[in-house]
Amino acid sequence: MNLWNVLFGAMRARAAAIWTKLRLLLNPTFWSTRGITLVRSFFVRLLDVRPRHKRDYYSVLNWLVSKRLAFALVVILGVVSLWYVFAVSPLTPRLGVSSDATPSYSYRSFALKFYKGDARILDANRREAYVGAVSDGRANGEGKLFDEQGALMYAGTFKDSMYEGQGEIYYPSGAVQYRGSFSRNLYNGSGSYFRQGGVLEYAGEYVNGTRQGEGALYNASGNPIFSGRLRKDRIVYEEFVGKTAPEAAEMYTGRSIIYTADDLYCADLREIGAVYAARSGADSVDEEWRIERVYVLSDSITLGGKDLQSTDDVAAALGEPTYFGETWLTLPDAVAANLCEGTGLEPVDMELQRDFEDAYTVSAYDENRQMYIYVFENDGFAYTFYCENSTSTDFFMYSAE
Repeated sequence: MNLWNVLFGAMRARAAAIWTKLRLLLNPTFWSTRGITLVRSFFVRLLDVRPRHKRDYYSVLNWLVSKRLAFALVVILGVVSLWYVFAVSPLTPRLGVSSDATPSYSYRSFALKFYKGDARILDANRREAYVGAVSDGRANGEGKLFDEQGALMYAGTFKDSMYEGQGEIYYPSGAVQYRGSFSRNLYNGSGSYFRQGGVLEYAGEYVNGTRQGEGALYNASGNPIFSGRLRKDRIVYEEFVGKTAPEAAEMYTGRSIIYTADDLYCADLREIGAVYAARSGADSVDEEWRIERVYVLSDSITLGGKDLQSTDDVAAALGEPTYFGETWLTLPDAVAANLCEGTGLEPVDMELQRDFEDAYTVSAYDENRQMYIYVFENDGFAYTFYCENSTSTDFFMYSAE
């Protein structure tokens, strides 16, 4: 009996020792304390950079550098670098992964420079700024760009984080503003521009962000009103000069009002802010009415790639005028002047007879009315600029013939 008691006591003591050891190993405090102790011992040894023998030095030119000190600096630099890369700079996949497993990065992430594929790029406030293809730390390929409110700004192709190729620009409401070709963030090539309500405004060619080349303009109802050439967002009105009336009708399809008098008639192209004057072709071979002059109801003009807003600007661009002074108004001058709004000029008196809803016969007008003009020549055209008086160099309309 005593033998069994001794044996049982020995087994119980052994089991108690094992249980105590097991509880210690399962205690997180034990492992954290042990880990801290090991780390502390490592850094104590690491930072104990005092050399004890000449073999503990590196010889660099005329200097002796402690091997332990050099090793400590390399370790510290590596730890700081890893901390910056994975804790400060990027929002790496382990810190931010979307529901579709697309990794998210800060826009200044160092790790982003080495990533290639689809990713989400977040701005300084950790808002989603870009979703799409990434390489070399930039947007390259198909992607989407968002504004600070999270609204889609652009969807299409990128190159070096710039719009390049085919894409779409959006209004804050989400409606498409522009659809077409881009180069270095600018509209370049063929594209279509839409009003905020979704109605097409322009379809045609662009150069460096401006409407330039062949294109078509549409009114607020989406109906085509002009088809022809544009330069720096402006219609090249000179294209009307020399055209026959049927040819002009193919270019301008918007609403017009006709004023006729004997062998002359004027067309008010009100949806593009212009008036042209055509003369009867009864004495010509084709007997077609042909446009002699076009008036533009605008206080600025684009010539030589510059926007000019006064006769002084025009003189600086084209040289001295061939004529300036008072002139008596012709019927087309009078019709165009009366259509200019906001000039403060007294309207030119006219006697009109309405033939149709959009056609009038002019039986008489004030032929003694005078206006101050400047005439310049450029590229085969004579440009006449109409001013309110001799003391003003600001014009309110101009004509080309």
